[in-house]
Amino acid sequence: MRSGAAADRAPWDWRMLVNGLGDQLMYERGVIATNVPLAELKERGHVNARARAADKAEDFSRLIRQGVPGTDL
Repeated sequence: MRSGAAADRAPWDWRMLVNGLGDQLMYERGVIATNVPLAELKERGHVNARARAADKAEDFSRLIRQGVPGTDL
């Protein structure tokens, strides 16, 4: 029986190497929020507008994550 970090590794998947498909792989494996469709999760995850609005706010990190599934905000 294996133990430690090697035993905890996720199974190999070609999408680990292909730029732009990691989100799909993490979604399928339940690493990121799966309570909404992936397309919606990606849309709600865009922080540019929230980042501009929050600018130099002390709670910038919290503000940019509001409304993003899986961030508990």
